[in-house]
Amino acid sequence: MISRLVFFIFLSLLTLSSTSGNAIKKSSPDGPLTEADFIIVPYSCTQLGSITLRGTPQPEFTFSWRNSNGDQISSTSSIKDLVPDVYTLVYTVSGSTSYQLQVTLQDLRPHAQWQELTLPCGDNRMRVTAQFTNSNAGPVSYVWKKEDNTFESEQRSPFLVAGKFYLTVIDDKGCSSDPAEIVIHPASIRPFINENNRVVSSSSCLSSDGSITGLQVSATGGGPYTYQWTNGAGDIVGTQLDLIGVPAGKYRLSARLTNGTCEALSSEMIVEQRNPLISSTSSFISKSADCNMPNGAITGVKTNATSYKWIDVNGTIVATTLDMVNVREGYYELIVSNNFGCQETLGPFHVKAGDPMINIQSDPVVKNDSCNLGIGSIIGARVVGSGIRYRWTDLNNKELSTDPDLRNVSAGSYLQIISNSSCTYVFEIAVQNIEGQLAAPVLNDQFVCSPTDILITFKEIAPLYRIYDQNNNLLKESKDRSFMLNIKENAIYYGSLGRGSCESLKTAFKVTVGETAINIPNSFSPNNDGINDTWVLKGIEVYNTADVKVFNRYGALVYQSIDPSNLFDGKKNGSDLPSGVYYYVIKLTNDCNPFTGSLTLLR
Repeated sequence: MISRLVFFIFLSLLTLSSTSGNAIKKSSPDGPLTEADFIIVPYSCTQLGSITLRGTPQPEFTFSWRNSNGDQISSTSSIKDLVPDVYTLVYTVSGSTSYQLQVTLQDLRPHAQWQELTLPCGDNRMRVTAQFTNSNAGPVSYVWKKEDNTFESEQRSPFLVAGKFYLTVIDDKGCSSDPAEIVIHPASIRPFINENNRVVSSSSCLSSDGSITGLQVSATGGGPYTYQWTNGAGDIVGTQLDLIGVPAGKYRLSARLTNGTCEALSSEMIVEQRNPLISSTSSFISKSADCNMPNGAITGVKTNATSYKWIDVNGTIVATTLDMVNVREGYYELIVSNNFGCQETLGPFHVKAGDPMINIQSDPVVKNDSCNLGIGSIIGARVVGSGIRYRWTDLNNKELSTDPDLRNVSAGSYLQIISNSSCTYVFEIAVQNIEGQLAAPVLNDQFVCSPTDILITFKEIAPLYRIYDQNNNLLKESKDRSFMLNIKENAIYYGSLGRGSCESLKTAFKVTVGETAINIPNSFSPNNDGINDTWVLKGIEVYNTADVKVFNRYGALVYQSIDPSNLFDGKKNGSDLPSGVYYYVIKLTNDCNPFTGSLTLLR
């Protein structure tokens, strides 16, 4: 009930659409009519065809069947006794707008096809194959009859002579096709070409003036004839019996009766060239272009030409000599000519790619020398390719190494030579010398009580150690860190570190000899006149712990100090000491013997 309601709503919409657009629709109570709503019986040799509506038709339907000519053949829902055709059903539902359905009624009989053939030239019979269609997949048989209805053959592909035949095809159900007419025309007459009196004239290079004349064509019953001349490439170059105005080349004539199909073909005839070019490429030599460079060549072409022109694939002239040299990989043609205007193109010739170019994969890294120690290097240059060889030389071509890397060299320019079997690349690479800055050594001042040999020891680690005097004269140089110096008097020395040609800044150190280190006056006058008012011990200030004592003639201590800035001023406890002779004891260090002597105090 629900589907019928949906259909009538659909039908109402179709009716409105049909009314507004005058379109033809089709429908049934339960959906549109299709061929599936009918039982269709095809036409065959055993029965006529029929189209029958499945089930009982609804009373609100009206039907009208028409054939392909538009003739009405029935007003019922089903039709029978039908021949093969396309039938159109026009129907209405409750008097509404018309709807239609087309049904094709098939013919199941076999159908032989008509053929019109012509016997091949020179043959009096030919094999003819039956052409037919059959809706059934089963086997078929054949009956061939002559025009007078006499039997000819039951084969599918019999040999037949010229004439008219009729083919009937019979399927496995005994159904026969209508006889199909097979017409075989006799072969046309093939003419004869007589070449006995032919005249072939050569052609020059500058103009097409060659010709072939004197041929004769005949056939039983005579002409007219149709002629066609072709060259070696198969191009049509003439349509008359005589071939006139052609260049040097190979030619052939075909002739047939104008109303026939059988052709006669002449032998191949050659129009020669006067003053011809004679060239040979059988022994040419192609040299490959190596390293992606223009070093390929084509040599060994033989020719009597007097002018040469080599071109590449772009038509660019690359050489005007017989031998082509110094070209890149590619295809080339050689155009040669002589003084008579003859020209021909030889090739193409292929200059192949030879050994590939050496591809630098990574550039070398230069490590400069330092302090002229010969520790420079050039490493890391790598290339892509097979059979690579390395060679290092100086600028005088002295070989230094055959390794990819060059190590332990001094400053200078070097040649890196990279090669394979065909390619060689040379690179000049410079190694600089860098004067490295060494840190200055740390050296302490030294003190000795008297002239002696002292040991000077460097704390730093370096290849070389040097000692200079105060005038910058080199005194000692050693790989050992310790030096023995002979000290006779107070002096300033300098020490430095060395590495190859590099040297650190010099560090000064003082060596003090105790006995000569200080100046001890034997008198002073503390009378406040500003002159020699204190007992000044020059040089004692370097001894922070020097112990200075002064005694009177009775051995009483009148002055003592370990402060070099605390000078003896002739007073004790703020009172002036009397003039006279006093005695001193000066002890600079615990390691040295004290200095003793007398001191006169004047007032």
